[in-house]
Amino acid sequence: MELDEMDMVMGSLDNRPVLVRFNTWKVKNMHRDIAITAQMSHLKNVLRLVGCCLEFEQPVMVYQYVEGISLSDLLFRKDNLIRKSLLSWGNRLWIANEVASAIVFLHTEFTTPIIHRDLKAQNVIIDQKSGVAKIVDFSLSISLPPGELEVQEDKIYGTHGSMAPEHVIMGIITQKVDVYSFRVLLFQLLTGKRVPDIYMDRVDSTTSEDTMDFEEDITEEGNTLYRVDSNAIVNFKFIDGYIKEGINIMDLADPIILEEHGIEIQQQLKDFSDLAKKCTAGNGDDRPYMIHVARELCRIEKMFRALALGQN
Repeated sequence: MELDEMDMVMGSLDNRPVLVRFNTWKVKNMHRDIAITAQMSHLKNVLRLVGCCLEFEQPVMVYQYVEGISLSDLLFRKDNLIRKSLLSWGNRLWIANEVASAIVFLHTEFTTPIIHRDLKAQNVIIDQKSGVAKIVDFSLSISLPPGELEVQEDKIYGTHGSMAPEHVIMGIITQKVDVYSFRVLLFQLLTGKRVPDIYMDRVDSTTSEDTMDFEEDITEEGNTLYRVDSNAIVNFKFIDGYIKEGINIMDLADPIILEEHGIEIQQQLKDFSDLAKKCTAGNGDDRPYMIHVARELCRIEKMFRALALGQN
């Protein structure tokens, strides 16, 4: 069990093992997390909530026990002995599909769409026995107002590097915010590497230099939650060292993928990369909806299955 970065520990309830999660970050709303997780616990791709305790100063959530590891640890801890077995190309496609399907449910199956707003590898648990991906932590999620396609907030929270431009600059939250964050997951699954930092430069504005207020609220390893003055005018240079026109997709892919497969999956890798690029569009209107992302992932996975069957 390697879930320390999620503030999650193993416990016991009625003589059976459970996972217990504590809220150690002041901006996270665990009451919201409890409400949303409870309504999604029937999904195999969401860590199932079995109880909670509201009597402590900070609420505690209790989940069904799984022998799990965060997707972040699985991808980036090179010394992990199970990394190779759980990160075959087929498994990566499966993980991407499962996470996408859970987000589609969040966007389409409630009275109004719910935006996760903090989709990242640290919030995905991989069951080491089944390989199933399970999302955890809906504490920063937000519902869109009835009949509206967006909501705007003055205080902006999320993970540095995964936040959509319109979210950070104007505080605008739509379904496309999650699509932008999902692109980070796709590139991490494809490359096995952390996406390079995003560089931020202030540009000229009609306001004074003092208008810019980019302040860290909380910092944790690999995750910073920011509050940004909504009046600030910021120029975001989205520099992705792994996305270059003309680069050979076989050079981009994680070597572990290519140890098992070769040129025969080149088109699948290219389609996967192209999908991630579409999710990266600076204008939210130019990004696909999550349901369309999920459909494309299903198509790519079907291509892989057909290829695998043909080789057997």
